[in-house]
Amino acid sequence: MPSCYSYFRPMDESDLDWVMSVETAAYDFPWSRQGFEKALDDGLSYVFCDATRQSLGYACFLSVLDEAHLLNLCIAPGHHRQGVASEGLKALIDHFASAAFEVMLLEVRESNPAVRLYKKLGFVEDGVRPNYYPVKSQENGERAAEREDAILMSCRLN
Repeated sequence: MPSCYSYFRPMDESDLDWVMSVETAAYDFPWSRQGFEKALDDGLSYVFCDATRQSLGYACFLSVLDEAHLLNLCIAPGHHRQGVASEGLKALIDHFASAAFEVMLLEVRESNPAVRLYKKLGFVEDGVRPNYYPVKSQENGERAAEREDAILMSCRLN
């Protein structure tokens, strides 16, 4: 396990300012604060931390019966490519498996380099949602008419 990563803990309201700063820095189309508040209400949101309790990233899930649906996974700038996402997601896969979840689901932009990480962790491609994600226009930074496909993936937990 990389020395930068120690554990995950439940996300709470005191994390939201930090989460919003990371979210807006990371994504062209970030979640709203209300989206994270809803995720907190659903009770399956986590922060990845190092041994000093510094927040490194976060993950939000929705549960439906025996399925854990990964809605958002983000690592803070400055902590990319240090194993935080890999080790954090491995720990959450183990966590959900021990809680009797059968499968973890996600959708990811087809251009997202995280597709390789998900495959490495045992996720398989189940399908495609055509034109799912908005694309930022290169000229003016606004949403472009074109859209990007989402890859649907799953990982059996038990």
